[in-house]
Amino acid sequence: MVGSKIIAHRGLSSLAPENTLAAISLAAKAGIEWVEIDAIALSDGTIVMWHDNSVDRCSDGSGAMSTHNKESIKSLDCGSWFSSDFADEKMLTIEQAIDHIQALGLGLNLEFKLYDNCAQTVVAPVLDYLNKHWQDFDKLIISSFDQEALSYCHETNPHLKLGKLYEAIPDNWLEQMQSINAVSCHCYYKPLTQQQVSALKEHNYAVYCYTVNDPTLVTEHWDWGIDAIFTDYPQRFSDQLNTATNSKLSKLTAQYTEKKA
Repeated sequence: MVGSKIIAHRGLSSLAPENTLAAISLAAKAGIEWVEIDAIALSDGTIVMWHDNSVDRCSDGSGAMSTHNKESIKSLDCGSWFSSDFADEKMLTIEQAIDHIQALGLGLNLEFKLYDNCAQTVVAPVLDYLNKHWQDFDKLIISSFDQEALSYCHETNPHLKLGKLYEAIPDNWLEQMQSINAVSCHCYYKPLTQQQVSALKEHNYAVYCYTVNDPTLVTEHWDWGIDAIFTDYPQRFSDQLNTATNSKLSKLTAQYTEKKA
């Protein structure tokens, strides 16, 4: 399970465009130990590191992911929307992302987003790649809002550590999590209650909260016993980071904030 209290959400996405090589690289440079990224499918079955079901928000292109393929994404600039320093940043295939993350020695929370696809289309090829190339499965957690995706992981690769994503935790959470032998619950911090954290802990689940960008919003959550948070701004959580990482983050934040300005 995650050995750090801070997980860089889509890479260090406050200082670089989310879900890009640059964001992952900066997280590692800052001393962050774990990153979270998303995996979704293009029309030709290519799986990419991307969050939205279109390219509109985070590139200079347009259109649903179902209108793009491995060739069409090569022309997209996925960095200029964030800053000119990242002009012509490319969308990575999930294989490229996995290789880069592993080369940097980072832990990975990989979130599957099915959208209109099935688990066989989105999940199967990625698991096949991970089984061939990922070296330390203690530094890998697979998560999803889609029960189908997690059920597929559990049925075909029971050695994987799985985390169930929720916005609001439903009444049947225990049944859902037990059915996939989950190790963690990844939940939105706002509706989360102390009673829910206690219940999760009673069943030995780790609790990770997303996406927290203000430390004051989860002060009581730490007291309840949550294990980690996903954040775009690790630099704001100095109390949860060691001195070396805080120092690196401070320097990077000053450097890239100045550039962006």
